[in-house]
Amino acid sequence: MRLLRTCLSAGLAIVGSTLLLAFLLGKLQWSGRSLTLLDPTYASKYIPIIASVGEHQPTVWAAFYFSLGPAMLFIPLGVYYSFQKLDAAFLFMIVYSTFAFYFSGIMVRLLLTLAPAACYLSAVGASVFMHKIMVVTRRDPADVKKSQVSEDGEPTTTDNAPKSAVADDEEEEDPTKSHSGDIFSVLGAKLRFQPDTTVKPSAPWGLRLLIFACGFLLVIHARHSSNIAQKVYSSTSLVFEKMNTSTKEKDLHDDYREAFAWLRQNTPEDAKILSWWDYGYQITTLANRTVLVDNNTWNNTHIATVGRVLTSREDDAMPILNSLDVDYVFLLFGGKVGMPGDDLDKLPWVVKISQGVFPDDVIESEFQVNGRYIFHENATLAMTESVLYKLSYFEFNQVESAAQEGDDPVFGWDMSRRFRIPERDICLHHFEHVFTSEAWMVRIYRVKKLR
Repeated sequence: MRLLRTCLSAGLAIVGSTLLLAFLLGKLQWSGRSLTLLDPTYASKYIPIIASVGEHQPTVWAAFYFSLGPAMLFIPLGVYYSFQKLDAAFLFMIVYSTFAFYFSGIMVRLLLTLAPAACYLSAVGASVFMHKIMVVTRRDPADVKKSQVSEDGEPTTTDNAPKSAVADDEEEEDPTKSHSGDIFSVLGAKLRFQPDTTVKPSAPWGLRLLIFACGFLLVIHARHSSNIAQKVYSSTSLVFEKMNTSTKEKDLHDDYREAFAWLRQNTPEDAKILSWWDYGYQITTLANRTVLVDNNTWNNTHIATVGRVLTSREDDAMPILNSLDVDYVFLLFGGKVGMPGDDLDKLPWVVKISQGVFPDDVIESEFQVNGRYIFHENATLAMTESVLYKLSYFEFNQVESAAQEGDDPVFGWDMSRRFRIPERDICLHHFEHVFTSEAWMVRIYRVKKLR
């Protein structure tokens, strides 16, 4: 056994020394994602493409409840009981859950690493909590003294024990006896890992009600988990669902596959598509067309070049498009149906990524008004003349929609950003509109080649 420990210690020392030497020599480096876990502001400062990914956004409080369910309320109690036991298994779960909670707060994708710890701790908390309460409700206060047994197995009281001794024991101060009518005092005594004490009959009815409440909470948790698994984690991301406030039913928009089918059937097989990197894999797989950038974001320069095209004027973008031999531009627009996360919503990250590589050509302040990205009539000239803005809102001022349920329809109302675009027409000089999906979620333009 001593030899095994010596070998393990020597092996760990060798591995640690090797890794330290590799870091000092520059052979190994922390990745951008790893550094973001150590410093949550690192990616937004130095590698904006990492911070732009939806999976890398900080986790909001609602996401914890959404993913973990109502049973997460028992997690603090599970941590408390783990500290009470504090053996090797519980110590591991305490350390694991601490790191998991910290990392999941930095990146929403790391909720996956938190799930096992959350399940375990909530189960421990709920199980021990309900067990302690049920022990109280089952005990007969008249027989408590007769059933108490010491740690060495000998009964603390016997039938032939002197009555004076029993009386003296009964006179000892008891945390539950002094406040027998206080449910919380009884509960506090039972939650500690101590021998059972007497409880007067006035408390159990409240404890039974508490058990019922805990059981009801677990039923809600089961229904919540089933609904989330069915409606969120089992549905495809290619179909956009939205509740229709008029019919109280869900509207399904299959615009993505409609657009991919159009590309597959109406464009040459060697056509090159320019789009933001989020849709690269989908276009390649479902439309069978070549894209400039895809979800493999290792080449930051290529992605910044695409962003430079989208944030430039038409005349400035055309030389870049021709040098890349681009045939079509593919973009998402959620203004008609109120779809969040379209290309206009991603514009702040598009600008930051492009500015990091082309600081002289893309300047973030030119797109902002008082530090904010504005798309309505007060927008800057750089914003309204950018390729992304013009391709998104082209002919949208002719689309009729209602700002609120029951309001009179207006033209050019952006449901996603909640404003009305200017009434003036947008003119395109180097792009030809060739496709807009049924709900306007996908728009495709052909690039006019320079002669």
